[in-house]
Amino acid sequence: MEAALTYFAIAAPKHTADEEESLLPRLRTAGDSARVQALDRLDRLQQDHDEACRHHAAVDLLGRRWLETGGLTPAEAGALRAHLATLQAIYTEHIDIEDRELFPAAARLLSSGQLVEVGLEMAARRKGGSKTASHAGPRSPILRS
Repeated sequence: MEAALTYFAIAAPKHTADEEESLLPRLRTAGDSARVQALDRLDRLQQDHDEACRHHAAVDLLGRRWLETGGLTPAEAGALRAHLATLQAIYTEHIDIEDRELFPAAARLLSSGQLVEVGLEMAARRKGGSKTASHAGPRSPILRS
């Protein structure tokens, strides 16, 4: 439980920064007629980040209480399950939008140089360096050749 709470306390903000500080600003300024259509999806992804952040905070609070006290009341356990189910739903749709729309749009609209910059920023975030670097993991097709 401790490892999972710590992972999400670190990984989720980095992923959010990857999108909100590196990728989305570049997509918002890409000069393409498809950009206007994509803006609604970008706004949706940012809303997902805000909503997920609230649920992560609640999960963290309840999870740490569980670790400290050895258990949760039935109401707390129910709240934890509800927050986790909501996060699962958010991420299922969010990842689908990234894979079907966001990453293909980035590959289509951004230059090779911009994609490299995004990747470097993502990598720097993972190393604890630049506040504008992040998530170049296996699910990031925009960084593949």
